[in-house]
Amino acid sequence: MTRSSRLTDSVAGLVTLGALALAALACLAAVAAPPAAAGPYVNPSTAEIRGLLSGAAVDHGVPPRILYAIAYQESTWRQFDAAGDPLISGDGGIGIMQVTKPAGVDVARLKTDIEYNIAVGVGILLEKWGYAPTVFPVIGGGSPRCYENWFFAVWAYNGWTPGNSYPYVIWGHLRDGRGLWTGLDVTPVPRAWLVDGFPVAPIATPQPEHWWSATPLPKPRLSAPRAQKRVAAGARFTVSGTLSPKHPAGAHSVELRLSRWNGSRWVLRRTVLSTNRDSGDLTRWAASFTLAKNGRWQLVAAALADADHAAATSVAAYVRVVRGS
Repeated sequence: MTRSSRLTDSVAGLVTLGALALAALACLAAVAAPPAAAGPYVNPSTAEIRGLLSGAAVDHGVPPRILYAIAYQESTWRQFDAAGDPLISGDGGIGIMQVTKPAGVDVARLKTDIEYNIAVGVGILLEKWGYAPTVFPVIGGGSPRCYENWFFAVWAYNGWTPGNSYPYVIWGHLRDGRGLWTGLDVTPVPRAWLVDGFPVAPIATPQPEHWWSATPLPKPRLSAPRAQKRVAAGARFTVSGTLSPKHPAGAHSVELRLSRWNGSRWVLRRTVLSTNRDSGDLTRWAASFTLAKNGRWQLVAAALADADHAAATSVAAYVRVVRGS
């Protein structure tokens, strides 16, 4: 991407997201609410939650992993607590996005409707993005497609207070993935750039920078997983493979799906997120784990659908797990 195209993208992005923030917050109360079911409530699966977060992020021009990480820090992806009641923190934060002091929204719905809670959270994040350049500086060219440019908006989501460690914690979640998404080693604003705990303009985009695209790519190509054919039960082993083409916006999410033959069919037993690295035109992935149960196992690599690409799966590989060494 050229410098001029990034600057054009940045100006358009700042204006568009600012307008979206106002529109999103103004329209939430007008959205018809479905009748609330009686509790206790059950949290959706992590796959469903990832889909809801990704959809809301893409719809509003937010890099999805930013929203994943905020929701993880706020609630560990929970709308309801272990008792099936709406998750409410000591400071009054509600639900998956831990919305506090909500104005102009349906509080009862905020407690029971996870999609609505996510929508309100996205609206708040967009409102914070709009604080630039009056409350805090624009980072770099200001394009919302650059992960690093969201650092101050994420900071303000928790509270624009001096030296707030919140964005550094969020950047740690982004890097790790917390077993829920493929981590991305985004670059934080160095603390050395802060004066009395606040940034002082101008602030360049921290390097290296990472970009994303809201336009799905064609299905990527996944090689069959490479693994030894026979392993001992409980012994750690590594499975690897490749995915192409590499996406310039960052690492793909690759999930290894492990199914065991029960005598009549393959039954999915677990999934493992891989670690990825880009090499030339390929993304190379690997995952290390153990299998405790003996028998025949089927391994299928899957590129999860997200803002970067369409979903795709590989040809299966097979491993026999045996007792002893």
